[in-house]
Amino acid sequence: MNITKISIRQLFGLFDYDIELNKESDLTILTGPNGYGKTTILNIIFNLFHQKFFYFQKLNFKFISIILSNGQCIEITKKKGKEKNEQIIQIIDEEQRIVSRKADTTDIIIDLKEGKNIIQSYIYNSAVENRLIHELERYYPIRRISPDLWLEERTGKQFALYDFLNENNDSLPDRILELIKKQNDKSEEVLKVLNAINIYLIKEQRLLKQSKISVNRPLSQQLLSFVNTIEDYAKELKDMIAQKQLEAYHVAQQLDSSFPKRLIGTQKRLTKEEFEKRFERLTKKQKQLQEFGISISGQDVTEYNDDTANVLTVYLEDSENKVTVYDELLSKINLFVNILNEKRFTFKSIVIDNTHGFYFKTTAGDILNLTDLSSGEQNEVVLFYELLFKTTPNTLILIDEPEISLHVIWQKAFVKDLEEIAKMKHIPFLIATHSPQIINDRWDLTIDLFALANICQ
Repeated sequence: MNITKISIRQLFGLFDYDIELNKESDLTILTGPNGYGKTTILNIIFNLFHQKFFYFQKLNFKFISIILSNGQCIEITKKKGKEKNEQIIQIIDEEQRIVSRKADTTDIIIDLKEGKNIIQSYIYNSAVENRLIHELERYYPIRRISPDLWLEERTGKQFALYDFLNENNDSLPDRILELIKKQNDKSEEVLKVLNAINIYLIKEQRLLKQSKISVNRPLSQQLLSFVNTIEDYAKELKDMIAQKQLEAYHVAQQLDSSFPKRLIGTQKRLTKEEFEKRFERLTKKQKQLQEFGISISGQDVTEYNDDTANVLTVYLEDSENKVTVYDELLSKINLFVNILNEKRFTFKSIVIDNTHGFYFKTTAGDILNLTDLSSGEQNEVVLFYELLFKTTPNTLILIDEPEISLHVIWQKAFVKDLEEIAKMKHIPFLIATHSPQIINDRWDLTIDLFALANICQ
């Protein structure tokens, strides 16, 4: 199941859109002047399917409809909710005082429809959420750190509300279960559909990531801090390689311990031609693993002959199974390296190994700090790392302004690179861009919001 069409009425109180994603291609490109809502459309999709319904409370719109490939659609509307009491700080007679006031609330209604019939409705109500949080705080050491994020003080884990509820489902007190039931008992199908569609958003700002909050100090004493994304991703790849090496070690142990028994019992004998063909593929893959510093083992095998055919067959199959563990990671690394080293960076190239994850070295052989790369080079690395290593098949990838800091030559190659990634990972893309260089010669993939917009009067 995937998204085929997005309809929006009175976005910002101005624009009506009917946007059909490309059926013949895995790429759809949104263009248009500033202020027409390219980024907002990406955020609508992301926040809906990540169930961050609070996003829609402040968004100016009348109606949003997401059409799905199974014929169903999800419609989002909102209405004025009940007033609530809130406390604010005001300066009265030159003194700070806490005063109470009435505040409006907004209910978000999410309908799952088939044709004109409503299958189920989900109502996101801030009053219900506040009661639920109040009850959770009575039982668990949690505190809210952002509009949609809480901190579990015992573990230091940050979580969204519904993730926490799912993880602790078996131990939730009866009072909380009753509140959840009242909110969700008629909306299981809506949430099931939202959970069935995977969305990944690559934002405009990619070079810095907010660091995790420490549980060793009060929240009021902590400063908002950030880490360099490119350094974080290098460490992440290093950890991925280490995990695959551990998996390969366990596979090798199992195969080696059972080798004598399987050798005695085997009746399988490859022909010389088949053995040599498969052995050539194996050594090529092992050479790549060695080049990337992932594995240093190779094969030293005697010439094929009929007397040893059964031994060589078992040995070859075991060797293939040992390196198969790396297949998915190796295909991603190969494409990552090829894209970045193919006429991308001036006088430098990317290197993969199990010590750094990845790093760059100059043509003179000097190792560079990752943060010494230009902002454009860092954007290129971060963007393609996310596409290759942080997304899963059949996920709709949203990319906001991929042209940020990228050289014109890189922009012109971008769509071609995406098509290669889409083919390998089976993922569609929805891109928002101002850049004609990003589009290059693929204007057939574009949807121009300026031409599409029906401006409300």
